[in-house]
Amino acid sequence: MRLQHDHVRSKEKAAVIGVLITAFAFCTVLVPSLAFAGMILGAELRFTYEDNVVGLLSDQQGARGGGSTSGPMMNVQAAMGGMGGGSGRYMGSGSGSTRSPGDFYATLAAEAGGYTEVGSDTALFAKAFANHSSYNTYTALDATIGGLSAGINTVLNDSVSARLSALGKIKRFGDSERNSTAYAANFGLKEKLTPVWWVREFAEYEKNSADVSLFSYTGATIGIGTGYGLTKSTTLALAYSYLEQRFEDPSGGSIRTQTASLSAEHTLMRTWSVGVEYNHQVSQVSISGTSNADNILSLALRYSY
Repeated sequence: MRLQHDHVRSKEKAAVIGVLITAFAFCTVLVPSLAFAGMILGAELRFTYEDNVVGLLSDQQGARGGGSTSGPMMNVQAAMGGMGGGSGRYMGSGSGSTRSPGDFYATLAAEAGGYTEVGSDTALFAKAFANHSSYNTYTALDATIGGLSAGINTVLNDSVSARLSALGKIKRFGDSERNSTAYAANFGLKEKLTPVWWVREFAEYEKNSADVSLFSYTGATIGIGTGYGLTKSTTLALAYSYLEQRFEDPSGGSIRTQTASLSAEHTLMRTWSVGVEYNHQVSQVSISGTSNADNILSLALRYSY
C-alpha cells in the first residue's frame, strides 16, 4: 500500500510540473505570436494552516477535499469532515457541529498570458493558470487545478471599472473520486473612492462535473471587499463572500459557506511582494443542519510581472 501511495504521489507531482511548464510555454511562446500588447505573468508560494479542515471546499480554496461514504442521505454530511492519507475519515464530534484536526499545506500557483487594448478604456485578456496544494498530513486532500481564462476589462469612468471573464478548469485530487472538469463565469466591479481607497463587488457561477456524482455541483458566489493603502508599499484589505453549492448526489444537499477575511500586502520591490491573510469561514450543511467553523491563516510570497 505504501509503494502504491508513493507511486500515485510521484505521478501527481509529475502532472503538476507538466501543467506549470505548459503555462510557462504559453507565456514565452504563444503570447508573442498572438501579438498581445502586454504580458501577464505571476506566481505565488503560499503556506497555510487550518484549524478545522473542511471537505468539499478544496477546489474553492486550492487545497481542501473530502471523502465519500455509502448511504445517500449521509454523503454531504460525511464529506464535510476531513480525510487523512490512509487514516480514514474524521466524522467530527457533537451533534450540532463537526470538527477535524488541523493541518498545514503549501500551495504553488502560476499564471501566464497576455492582454491587448481594443479601445482607449478597454482591454481583452487570455491566460493559462495552474496551482498545486500539498498537505502535511491529509495527503488524500492534495489538489492540482489548471485551466484557461479569457475576458474583458473596461474603465466605465474616472472611478469605476468592470471585469468579465469565462474560464475552464481541470481538477485532480488525492481522492480520485473528486477528479472533475469545471466551467465558470465571473463579474466584478471596482470603485476607486480616493487615490488610496477602493471597493470591489464580485459574483461567480460555476458548473463542476466530477467523476463521481457525489462531488458534482453548481456553485454561486457573491462578495464585497475593500482595500486601503496605508503607504505606497503596504495595503490592508477586508472582504466578505457567500458561496452556495448545490450537489447532484441523491441526497440533493447543499452547502452554504460564509467567509470573512482580513489581509495585508507589502511590496518588497517592483515585482515582488509578501502577504498575510486570515479567514474565518463558517459552512452549513442543509440536509443535516450541522455547521463547521474554520480559521485559516496564510503567508504568501508573490511575483507579478
